[in-house]
Amino acid sequence: MNSSLELIASPDAVVTDLRVNSGDEAIRALHQRLRAATPDVRDAAQFLKDLFERSALSSVCISEDVAMPHARTTAVSRIVLGVARTAAPVSFDVEHPGVRLIFMIGTPKAAVTEYLQAVAALSRILKQGGTRAALLEAPTEAEFRAVLARAQLR
Repeated sequence: MNSSLELIASPDAVVTDLRVNSGDEAIRALHQRLRAATPDVRDAAQFLKDLFERSALSSVCISEDVAMPHARTTAVSRIVLGVARTAAPVSFDVEHPGVRLIFMIGTPKAAVTEYLQAVAALSRILKQGGTRAALLEAPTEAEFRAVLARAQLR
């Protein structure tokens, strides 16, 4: 991937019907899909540990319905992105009981600038009118990916 925009337009893993009962289950399930989708997750156990350590520091939710579990880690060889839409709202914490969209990011420790660019780009996309609704309504993975790709062009 050459840029954060390319990464967001073409995430490594997309799950449109994640069936989980909690934020922790969502992190585990999306992590499993992401590690299966790309060899760039070099140490899956370390990556999962780092995700949970980071989420224990402070909320990974960026709005009432969006969570962004992330970790700067030695466990990935490039920035990786997994995206999920839950089948039903899940609680990540007391303040965020209705999360439906999850954007999981793994970043090499040295890629701070690229990570910040990816998070900023995701935040901009999710603030665009209609993007979140379109992601929640997309009937297939292909359409979900198309919504992300179209959002890059705005």
